Amino acid sequence: METVTIEGRQPVLEALKAGRHIKRVLIIKGSTGGIIDKIQGQAKRSKIEVLNVHQAKFEAVAKTRSHQGVIAEALPIEYVGVKEILNSCPKGGHPFILVLDQIQDPQNFGSIIRTADAAGVHGIIIPKKNSVQITPGVEKASAGAVQYVPVAQSNIAQALDFFQGQGCWVMGADMDGPKEYFEMDFNIPLVLVIGSEDRGMRRLVKKKCDHLVRIPQFGKINSLNAANAASILMYEVLRQRLQKQ
Repeated sequence: METVTIEGRQPVLEALKAGRHIKRVLIIKGSTGGIIDKIQGQAKRSKIEVLNVHQAKFEAVAKTRSHQGVIAEALPIEYVGVKEILNSCPKGGHPFILVLDQIQDPQNFGSIIRTADAAGVHGIIIPKKNSVQITPGVEKASAGAVQYVPVAQSNIAQALDFFQGQGCWVMGADMDGPKEYFEMDFNIPLVLVIGSEDRGMRRLVKKKCDHLVRIPQFGKINSLNAANAASILMYEVLRQRLQKQ
């Protein structure tokens, strides 16, 4: 199977800690620092080859410019099934699932994954087409969180139908939503939908939502970055759930 690159010190360390299938680790000669020592130690414990290479050879392998002198060559992240995400939610608690409707920017996607891990999201659903996938840039932007947050590819409308059939409520972020997000009760089995950076949710996806919520804004720019909006809403869900405990 063809390998992919994991680039950046923290993403490589997290991949090693998570037991990702890694062929070898490349480090630019002369690279130092505590995290470099941790990477080398973790690789040694996992019996993974570490090569110290000259910069020219290293740059020939790199896919991004933000590699920080460390690359792991690994098998690609495996996407999971939609049902698998729901089944993996802890028993006795409410599912919290994030749906990203045609997010295009790798930095946004990686940032969303990173926040999703911190906020306790159980899994993320993305479309199979017209959407950014898990790339080296996404892995780097997620700071390794992609190792811990399951991602499924699916037809979004069908996925929403499935979750609703399993008792989940679907709430979509929309600039023209009738309610502000802090008016809603998120302490429920929840699927939160975030639309694309430029167009928001597609018409059919929006129609599938049980509720549409907006984030109030008072500045001169009329929309938030998708990752910013997702972060605000994910942490409101976490805040409400912690408050109820």
